[in-house]
Amino acid sequence: MATLASDNRKANYALGVLFVVTMLNFLDRQIISILAEPIKRDLGLSDTQLGLMTGLSFALFYTTLAIPVAALADRWNRSRIIAIAVAIWSAMTVLCGLSANFIQLFLARIGVGIGEAGSSPATHSLIADLFPPERRASALGVIGMSIPVGAFIAYAAGGWIAENLSWRIAFLIAGFPGLLVALAMWLTVPDPRGKPRLLESFKPIPGKASLRDALRELSGKPAYWHLVGAGVMVQFVSYGLASFYGGLFVRVYGMGYGELGWKLGVMVGLSGGFGAWIGGKAGDFFGKRNPTLPLIVSGLVLLSAAPGMIWAIYAGNANLAIILLAIPTFAATFYYGPTFAAVQLLASDQTRALAVAIYLLIAGLIGLGLGPVFVGALSDWFAAGGTGEDGAALQKALACLALFNLWAGAHYWFARKGVATAAQGS
Repeated sequence: MATLASDNRKANYALGVLFVVTMLNFLDRQIISILAEPIKRDLGLSDTQLGLMTGLSFALFYTTLAIPVAALADRWNRSRIIAIAVAIWSAMTVLCGLSANFIQLFLARIGVGIGEAGSSPATHSLIADLFPPERRASALGVIGMSIPVGAFIAYAAGGWIAENLSWRIAFLIAGFPGLLVALAMWLTVPDPRGKPRLLESFKPIPGKASLRDALRELSGKPAYWHLVGAGVMVQFVSYGLASFYGGLFVRVYGMGYGELGWKLGVMVGLSGGFGAWIGGKAGDFFGKRNPTLPLIVSGLVLLSAAPGMIWAIYAGNANLAIILLAIPTFAATFYYGPTFAAVQLLASDQTRALAVAIYLLIAGLIGLGLGPVFVGALSDWFAAGGTGEDGAALQKALACLALFNLWAGAHYWFARKGVATAAQGS
């Protein structure tokens, strides 16, 4: 009993540190969203350039490097990998604040993506070893809760700093804490596989699958690819919307960055946090009864996000619009626990991290990489076509984006059969 209690404490402590790691991951990733409008004005950028800067620059290496880093996580010490990743992306966030033009900022954002590529696959693999299957969705739901918390800090603090100091200072302040967290991760969170010494941190562990092995295994599991498709659409919408929060509220409603930051932060923190927490609990609750129910519920939640998002975009009142944005924000985090629990169920012990990395590669490259570019280019196209001023053109682009929630919801319906089969064989 004492050993079990000690193991639970160690697992919960590790989960707490990973919560902070993921929170900083999304803080440093998302702070550019609230800073995009002042950056646009300072550097003279177009909406398309904003989309490239907030989405594609980050996604290029964040997604492609996730595969080799996940292969590393399936063989080597995951705690060390996460610590190094945190240190890299934090340093690159600081460099964002020192950028003098679009190219420099684009390259610094690529650096942030390179660092953050090392976090998620190793984190998910580590949690899968720290927690039994019946607690896994809840543990992943806790990690999902860190996402809106990081976004809350990014929006609230970033907006205030941008309005009262500068967008450059916001990047500098966002980047420095990660260096301390990286040290804590390195020193205090052991990998359950063992405690390698410093010089043995990268000693490979035999018996893990290669990328080719993982793709061969997953290619015969259509349910996995439907989960990937859902992830693509969720990220396409959520990052496309988040990248133009500032543009929507500053251009349409004339709201200041400080006011916008804390109001968005509260909305994202509460609705996103509850979405991730309730999604994780619902995943465990419904999954015990029928493994397909968590996916069906996730799909229904996403279907409700499309009309909710359109309603928010054309609310006509800034405060009402922020409140209504809670609907798509809740949906964009609810899916997290059920989806990644299903991914872990579909993958074998040898391919857990790689299954997450492949998911993140495709969902990130298309969703995160192209969602903001889609909105920016469509907004510029509407504006150039004389369909309205910048604010009205951006509203139309975001309304088109909202419809992709329907596509995301449909994938969960098609994934249910494969997940049920996998559950029977586990």
